[in-house]
Amino acid sequence: MMEEVTASSDETDEKEAAERRRKRRQTLGQVLLDWSPVLARITTIVMQHLL
Repeated sequence: MMEEVTASSDETDEKEAAERRRKRRQTLGQVLLDWSPVLARITTIVMQHLL
């Protein structure tokens, strides 16, 4: 009987962890999207100095 409770608890923990990973990925994607013009400009400047 204890194993059933533990399995259910493990499933819940896994689902919560997956949800946290999804939110973290979504946040990271939004940060990259917001900063993409800045990153593009920095890349352009660096490439100009290298060439």
